[in-house]
Amino acid sequence: MPNYRTFISDIKSRRMYKKLTDCIIESNNEEYPHLTFQAKSVVDYLRIVKLLSKTKYENFVGGEIIYRGMSDAEWKLMPYLGRYSDLSDGQEFNLVNSFLALRPESFQELNTNFEILSKMQHYGLPTRLLDFTTNPLIALFFACNEFIGSKDARVVCHRAVVNVAQNPIIEEICSFYKCFYQEDIWLDDLSISPKKYLQTLYRNEDYRFLVARPFCWNERIRRQAAVFMIFPNKLFDRFGLYVSGGRKVCSNHWESDSFRKILEMVEKEPIKKMYPNGVVRPFDFASRDFYVTHRSIKLLFDYYKESMREQIVNDWDNPMKKRFQFESGLQNIDSETMKREFCSILIDKRKKKEILKELCILGIDESYVYPELQYAAKKVKETYL
Repeated sequence: MPNYRTFISDIKSRRMYKKLTDCIIESNNEEYPHLTFQAKSVVDYLRIVKLLSKTKYENFVGGEIIYRGMSDAEWKLMPYLGRYSDLSDGQEFNLVNSFLALRPESFQELNTNFEILSKMQHYGLPTRLLDFTTNPLIALFFACNEFIGSKDARVVCHRAVVNVAQNPIIEEICSFYKCFYQEDIWLDDLSISPKKYLQTLYRNEDYRFLVARPFCWNERIRRQAAVFMIFPNKLFDRFGLYVSGGRKVCSNHWESDSFRKILEMVEKEPIKKMYPNGVVRPFDFASRDFYVTHRSIKLLFDYYKESMREQIVNDWDNPMKKRFQFESGLQNIDSETMKREFCSILIDKRKKKEILKELCILGIDESYVYPELQYAAKKVKETYL
């Protein structure tokens, strides 16, 4: 795939960017250290959206701007399931399989794990999916529709490749609910090749988050133009831990001749650059920061791409086998990626009510977003009573 400039640099390179300096504000939220606009009306908002839409390239196949409206600007960009730092007690397994057991007839026509999770997400079950939309006005509605007058709102924007529901990597990640102890899964256990997994999620220079569009199995999904961002589990580099821990900490791994040869090869990798925060002390598990990042995989693949070592990584030989193990928690979006690939539009809490009225004029209101009869009845009642 061709390389692309990052989303934020694309935005800043546009002429229209200079005309919107009155809308740009300084971000003081550590969770969102990126380009931030402020909209006081639907007109302001659409001016910003127009700028974002200019960043799409003709050869960016499947590329779209996706939006997430949050009625509290302080909320984290993390799916409901990811709010639990430790999922080692089979929470996802219990949630999904219990729902399937209660209402099997509601899911029997769905053909993919992603479709199963997206339907459960739709009905409020905590999953590894995070709701976005391709319709910026829908995102603005969600941002303004709650906490009116008490909380500033945020619309998070990202340029993404929207996949089809049957994407093999997405299917692998969504299938984790079938395993009670997810920390027992190794990267080698997946049906897709480990090298392909790492390249797609971490290595590519034009890296994009996994985003997929569900089949429109009801009118609400269609009207909300729903897409979902899929969050994988954290990936842990066991060899990085063993090598950095030294022979005293991991002495049992150095006793095997074949394993020692592998670790001696790994010792020559740029481990300290790959995991700058990877400190190991005996019996101090909290200090073992050897989680895979875009930086660590780039350095690893670049190292083995050199002529004398390229064959090793191509064959996925010893330095890669049984090396990467999944953790039970979901992977966060790191701050550097947040800077490069996302931007925000803040909505003042005092403007929410006025913006909702403007959206209503444009046909975006509760009865449109939620087409079920009770919301239509609510609209009629509010109009005449």
